[in-house]
Amino acid sequence: MASPVPTDLAKTVVFIFLADEIGNPRINADTNAAVANGTGFFVLVENENGPGGHCYLVTAKHVLQNEKANTLSRVFLRVNTKEKGSEYAALDLILDGAMQNVFTHSDPTVDIAVIPLLPPGDKFDFLALPSAMIKTREDFKKTTIAPGSDVFFVGLFIPHFGEKANSPIFRFGRVAMLPEERIRWQDSTTKPAELVELYLLETMSFGGNSGSPVFFSQGADREAGKLYVGAPEITLAGVMRGNFNEPRVGGFVQTPNAVLPAFAQNVGIAAVTPGSLLREILFSGKLKAQRANNPIKVLLDPQPAAK
Repeated sequence: MASPVPTDLAKTVVFIFLADEIGNPRINADTNAAVANGTGFFVLVENENGPGGHCYLVTAKHVLQNEKANTLSRVFLRVNTKEKGSEYAALDLILDGAMQNVFTHSDPTVDIAVIPLLPPGDKFDFLALPSAMIKTREDFKKTTIAPGSDVFFVGLFIPHFGEKANSPIFRFGRVAMLPEERIRWQDSTTKPAELVELYLLETMSFGGNSGSPVFFSQGADREAGKLYVGAPEITLAGVMRGNFNEPRVGGFVQTPNAVLPAFAQNVGIAAVTPGSLLREILFSGKLKAQRANNPIKVLLDPQPAAK
């Protein structure tokens, strides 16, 4: 039987909003609400020599880019406070130099961005996923995760992201494919398709879900012929990238005989950047150096319920 997921995982999630031309939160003229662009979540890389560690904001790289794939100069994070509200915080994005705070994979097709960031723990109500929840490529091969395994993700629901505080939505599904080869993927009609590493999930992903943490959830029957007692084993599957669309009647599409109306239809398959690629960024030479040059260790208490 399905088990409830740890609701503490919602505390690892923050919402990312766009800035306007003068650096303030961009406002939708029709709704008078800030314009949300995606989801982010916190990860803690534990100190190897003691308690605590370094905290990072993780999201999809394209959440921090404009329609031409250029990185934005500023976004806003909406983070919940301990007073049951939320606050917007400006985050300036720097790609290189001594003040670099946006780190990406050496493979440019990997849609993940990592930013060293720790909200003040006495003010904000948040948690960070321990890096132990993120498997290496080698460790993932040893698991029993396969097509049909349960998955879920936590992210922004644009129709209702919360009037006073962030209200993340949980969505559920199953693994559809764990391909060993790269899949052809196109982020937008203005960019050419690329071959990228992806997991495919049988679940619905929509605008605002990009950057969400996606989890594998393995229950009592996680291994054939055995039953496990206790809570499901939850690990990070990866970072939500988007969904697959196909043309339907409604807009315009060129057919062999004529141009016909068509529109893009979500086919119910979500694309997820594997967690092993996030781990490769977190333990890259650049971020190891960044941690070595910043010896401050931060204790986050408590940790998420999921291990």
